[in-house]
Amino acid sequence: MANAILRGSLFGVLSKKKSNGQQEVRKYEKKVVKATVRGLTLMVTGEQRDQTDLDVFLECLHRHKGLALGSLIKFKGGNFLSAIGRSQGSSDYKWLDGVLHRLATTSIELSDGRRYFQGPLIAKTYRDEDTHEYIIVFDPDIGVFFVDGTWTGLLVEERRALKGKQLALWLHGTYSTQDAPFAYKVETILNLCDSETKKIFHFRASLKKALSDLSVVTGWTCWIDEKTDLVHVVKTKAVRHE
Repeated sequence: MANAILRGSLFGVLSKKKSNGQQEVRKYEKKVVKATVRGLTLMVTGEQRDQTDLDVFLECLHRHKGLALGSLIKFKGGNFLSAIGRSQGSSDYKWLDGVLHRLATTSIELSDGRRYFQGPLIAKTYRDEDTHEYIIVFDPDIGVFFVDGTWTGLLVEERRALKGKQLALWLHGTYSTQDAPFAYKVETILNLCDSETKKIFHFRASLKKALSDLSVVTGWTCWIDEKTDLVHVVKTKAVRHE
């Protein structure tokens, strides 16, 4: 996954909200400047995205393995759902339809000072009603953020072990991009992950639990310095950067 995408709030931390009709409600953002690490700028238009959306985005990218971005990719919904650890009920297919639509209608402007991309996360997505296959296409221009040294291979097994733990998943993605993780303030992480928990006291408690979960799954040593409020992550194994 592109480091520039993981090091910010493009895919944030959301709690599931239901309307009276029990449909998930997400805020629509129009040209919102999102929090990122220093050196990156990100503006987004579209529905809010979370870690489940990132799971789908990651699998879409994985299915381009060995192919150029911009190639036509076809897959069966059941196979795709199984690959990301989801069931294959009617509600799961409906959920997948919704996520793919959200990714296709989310437009970003992303820059690291040297590279720039403007466009949708997925350029095109539709379903062949005859074969029941999904078809997706990426804008090849997004590939500028997937060249050597600008992306990180995430361990799918670790993400699956953290399933349902949105903050821990966000931490996993962000810290996976750093061989020697930078010590961020708790407040900085609150902003970077776009958490809906805005009170720092409550967020700190959630962060402690998420860091503990992250440590168990990855073997990393994670803690919050009570004096400085800095978050420390020390790795014992290398992460793949290519």
